[in-house]
Amino acid sequence: MATVTSALEHNQTDFFAQLERRINEKGDFPALSKSIQNIRQLIQDEGRNIAGIANAILSDFTLTQKIIKLANSGLYSKADNEVTTVSHAVVVLGLDTIANIALNIRTIDAPSAAKSEPGTIRGELEKAVLASDIARNIVAQSYVANGEEAIVCTQLHHLGRLVLVFYFPDEWARIQQIAGGDEARENDAALKVFGMTIDEISHNIAKDWQLPEKISGSVTGLTANMNPELGSVGWLKTMANFSGRMAALLVNNISTQNLKNFIARYSGSLLLPSEVIWGSIEPIQNKTSQLLAHPELEQRNRECDRSRKRVAAGLLELSTALARGMDFKSALNIALETIHDSMRFNRVVVFFRDADQFKASLYFGNLKPETMADLFFSKNYAADVFHLSLAQKADVFIQDVALSRETTIPAWYRKALPDACAFILLPLISNNSKIGLIYADWKEGQTRVIKPREFSSLVMLRDYLIKALVKRS
Repeated sequence: MATVTSALEHNQTDFFAQLERRINEKGDFPALSKSIQNIRQLIQDEGRNIAGIANAILSDFTLTQKIIKLANSGLYSKADNEVTTVSHAVVVLGLDTIANIALNIRTIDAPSAAKSEPGTIRGELEKAVLASDIARNIVAQSYVANGEEAIVCTQLHHLGRLVLVFYFPDEWARIQQIAGGDEARENDAALKVFGMTIDEISHNIAKDWQLPEKISGSVTGLTANMNPELGSVGWLKTMANFSGRMAALLVNNISTQNLKNFIARYSGSLLLPSEVIWGSIEPIQNKTSQLLAHPELEQRNRECDRSRKRVAAGLLELSTALARGMDFKSALNIALETIHDSMRFNRVVVFFRDADQFKASLYFGNLKPETMADLFFSKNYAADVFHLSLAQKADVFIQDVALSRETTIPAWYRKALPDACAFILLPLISNNSKIGLIYADWKEGQTRVIKPREFSSLVMLRDYLIKALVKRS
């Protein structure tokens, strides 16, 4: 990349030509998978509302910039009606367009900015979200009209950095080397590499996208002697700059006193008392500090998001397959595979009622086929966890088979599946008719805590399966 870098230096025309080529090669920015999952679920929710959808969009830079850009394009915009908020953009574009964007956008699984390596696309995307969370909290404490503009401007303030990190990673590494890791020196470093500062790159891209002045004017750095009015272009720029720099300080785990000193320097320009600003930021600092001190919490959160995303994908696949007339057994295999993959289970088995017994019908995962013949139990009630689940329509999680009471775990189960350490049961019941149940387990060393949201995702899949089964019966 050395020859490319040399060719780009001090040549703005070459830079934007090269940027266009790289966009064609790499495509648009990826989005954070968690954000895409949230927006897809909200759009499918019959009780959805614009505010909820707008908030979901604002949780991701890529979604925000694509939707604001499209709403201001010649296809949708009116010269006298610029779109500066996501809520407005949702109304202009319509949910079908929003859904199509969410369906076709690429995603990446990203840890928190507190855990992301600096200079990576994941880290910068998360930092943009962190900055917009700061702006959101502060705006909630102010009396600014149309405060959502501040959140949008804060997101898009990261435009130039993200363009360089994603499309020019080698050149970005050189900028970081020249700047010595000091964000305040990055503009001067970019000037040496590209002949433009990061602010100039941001502003030129914003103008090329025909973004409203309120937004394009906020993507650059602050100038001296700014005394903005609340909600003005200057105030939005101040908010975007402050929130972006505060996000960087939080990620670097700067001391509380230094954070308060930084707030004091911006308090007058933001037209808010330092105490109010700190009250908006303190909860975010506590959360970020907790993730830095306990990275295993972030790993659990990532695993939970991965599980829910896998179930959401399985639900979509299942509904599409059934709509196209797939037979129920094949559809059931899709459901079992989804459950197995979502929680990294050792195996998943479905039991169906057959005369006076419940027998294992299908399985996915690690199970010897001959073991299926041993997986059955009488429909007559016994005081064990399988009958209890069916009798009370209860979703069950047995966290440790070895420590459970002898009567709770039936003898046939202990004999047939001796390697099972923990398991869940999801009963299949319709109109008080006990159809069967889904069983899934982990081996020793695999067991993990199931969060309520994860269990809810599995329950949603089970409920959809019951509806599909009833329709075909």
